[in-house]
Amino acid sequence: MLLQSALTERIIIVSIFQIWPIIYESFFAYKLLKRATNRSTATLSCLFSFNALAYFLTSASIFLTNTPFAYLCYIIGFFAFIFAHSFIIIFSWLIANLDKKLSSKYYLGILIYGILSTYVFWIGIFFEGIRYDSGTIWIPIFSWLFLFISYSYTIVFLIVPEIILAVKLINIFEGVPLKRRIKLFIISVFLELTIVLLLVLYNTWINVTPFFKVFYLFIMPPLGILAAFFIYKSFGKALE
Repeated sequence: MLLQSALTERIIIVSIFQIWPIIYESFFAYKLLKRATNRSTATLSCLFSFNALAYFLTSASIFLTNTPFAYLCYIIGFFAFIFAHSFIIIFSWLIANLDKKLSSKYYLGILIYGILSTYVFWIGIFFEGIRYDSGTIWIPIFSWLFLFISYSYTIVFLIVPEIILAVKLINIFEGVPLKRRIKLFIISVFLELTIVLLLVLYNTWINVTPFFKVFYLFIMPPLGILAAFFIYKSFGKALE
């Protein structure tokens, strides 16, 4: 009875808080891909596309409980979520180097971030960093090791590079009308990266305090919508 009740609660939470991101992330990806005439537009659309895929897979996993595919769906979904945010850095780098030929470095950057993001599988599976089965009542629970690795990855490979690129972008476009869009983009990017940090903490700390669980569930939907909309409005709309 406890398992059934917890599973029902999980399905309700997923339906309310994870289906909506699939819709708006897919919408922004579509709007960009509809006029994907350059590398910058395609790169930014990858952020929305992989985020939509991540939410879709993690949502689908709850409907596959008691099957071998539940854990597989969830962990691939979380990998897609982490990998999605590398396109923020790659996009910022492209904008900061508009006047340079970057084909080989561009694809190398995607490959490197793709490889780095596989820590989700190495730590999640082999070090039990992500537990998601009947033992956790089909609630994903991250280990403190997984939180440490995820935070280290986010800070070292996402936040620090974005800070460096943000300073560079502000200096490059100093006095140019585009500067306002640059600032909006930077704010939206750090909102998006905050979501990454909060999501990892939530899944690690889920059984510690009910207050944080309630706070997370109510703060994440508006935070996610604002981050995605501002990213699209800052550059996505201009790149169409």
